[in-house]
Amino acid sequence: MSGTGIEEVRKKIDECIEELSRYKFFSPEAWTAIDYLEKLKEQLKNLTKQSVQELVKVIDEMYKKAQVYSSFIPKTIENLRFIKEWLEKKMSELPS
Repeated sequence: MSGTGIEEVRKKIDECIEELSRYKFFSPEAWTAIDYLEKLKEQLKNLTKQSVQELVKVIDEMYKKAQVYSSFIPKTIENLRFIKEWLEKKMSELPS
């Protein structure tokens, strides 16, 4: 698995957290998303097919919920799509 890929995903996660941080005092959803994204960064260290499947589901759900706020968090929307696609690609590279 490419370390460069993981570092790019970490950067995208940090960009999401930075953008969402502006709204954490107004929105419990922002707090929840930030907390999950922090955990996701940790989970990148030890990916398995099963963990990636679970992460893809959660990222997909986050993406769907965030659509309502897309004009406020465009970078997060873009990055969630990137992260989901990256995870889906990585899943095929992982042993069963």
